[in-house]
Amino acid sequence: MHGVKYRNQSINMSNLSIEYIKPTSRALGRMTTILFRPFDIGKWFVLGFTAWLATLMDAGNSAGGNAQVGDSGESGNSAQSQSFEGLIEPARNFSQENLSWLIPVAVALIILVIVISLVCLWISSRGKFMLLDNVVHNRALVKAPWRQFRAAGNSLFWWRLLFGLLVLLVLGGIAGGAAFYLVPTFDAEVISSIWIAVLVISGLALILAVIVSTYVIMLLEDFVIPVMYRDALLTTEAWRQVLALHKNYPGQFVIYFLWKALLGVATLIILMTAFLITCCIAACFLAIPYIGAVLLLPVTVFYRSLGPEFLRQFGEEYDLWHGSEDRYGFATGTRPGIGTINGYE
Repeated sequence: MHGVKYRNQSINMSNLSIEYIKPTSRALGRMTTILFRPFDIGKWFVLGFTAWLATLMDAGNSAGGNAQVGDSGESGNSAQSQSFEGLIEPARNFSQENLSWLIPVAVALIILVIVISLVCLWISSRGKFMLLDNVVHNRALVKAPWRQFRAAGNSLFWWRLLFGLLVLLVLGGIAGGAAFYLVPTFDAEVISSIWIAVLVISGLALILAVIVSTYVIMLLEDFVIPVMYRDALLTTEAWRQVLALHKNYPGQFVIYFLWKALLGVATLIILMTAFLITCCIAACFLAIPYIGAVLLLPVTVFYRSLGPEFLRQFGEEYDLWHGSEDRYGFATGTRPGIGTINGYE
């Protein structure tokens, strides 16, 4: 890419000033307009349905519990050990006596989980375009975008599937390789420096792999999918465009990644505060499928807007709202009094 039109003049993209606060402010304003100007409960439930579809494979339910710690004396340990053995022994005997049907049931359950996971991944891949389309156009549709983004959704599904398998292979290889050495050589009385070194290196490798995979997912969600949406591209074609842009602006994308992580921490603090204020009642409602997606719409719409709002700074060819009468999402509210934003109308 040689240059873009910027205030009707052709300049080199290296002269662009990339910002983070203004895109965040615009995403927040767009979310407010979509959901609260005016507030429409019917729109919330329809838009929440597309958000639920889009996030089927993005989050999981978590549960916590309290544990009580008793005396650490020898008698207490002995009693706990006997109690544990008393629970394990019947289960061991039962499994050994019923292997003939337990193994087929276990295999069937594993296959069922895999099939359900693949179906959810396929649905969510198309759901991501449905949600993005509704956010871009400030509407709440299901049938039309479901049909429209069939090809893009299928392309995204296969890419996410292959990438997920690659991540599992890498993480499993690191963890498995570490366990292959650490478990047989573990000695509670004498822990060698080599054992500690392998543990530390393996842990750092796992952390690095998780960070890299998270960064790739961020690029996919915030930039590749919007490029696919705007230009009707398949996943690999959109990746080529995003990576070419990333090559010219690596620092800016890394800062965006860190900025979004900071916003995620702030969001988590707000949600945890809401849980505490409501005595975890809010958490119970958020744990309900679909209902939780509706209640979290302000968060979902904000983050769905954030990536495209950041991306549009790189030129008209990356602007999902280029040519729109309401480029900044304030048609029913007040447009920000900042004149031009980053130099373009």
